[in-house]
Amino acid sequence: MGIRTRTRAMIAVPAVVAAIGGSVAVSQPANAAPAADRVLSAIAQCESGGDPRVVNEIGAGGLFQFLPPTWRGVGGSGLPQQASPEEQWKRARILYSQQGTGPWYASKHCWSGKIG
Repeated sequence: MGIRTRTRAMIAVPAVVAAIGGSVAVSQPANAAPAADRVLSAIAQCESGGDPRVVNEIGAGGLFQFLPPTWRGVGGSGLPQQASPEEQWKRARILYSQQGTGPWYASKHCWSGKIG
């Protein structure tokens, strides 16, 4: 395989994978997940006080105060406050990877100073 053929193959594979709805794994810095978890930990403390069973007055529940439609949107079933803390973390990581801190903007005044 010549250099030109190899270059085409490197371009074609991601394009084919993207066309069929897949993804190509891209490595992240080793500290990417821990940084997200630090942010999410601060958010959970502000949103629920660390209580995975809490429900607020508008029906948001769990550690990260998911509204039921948002919970279902990231693959959750049932209600967030009925899920294990591990499941709540899993769904929060998915939401964070999709939308950053936007879903928790209302409590930013609380958690933003706690992430260093």
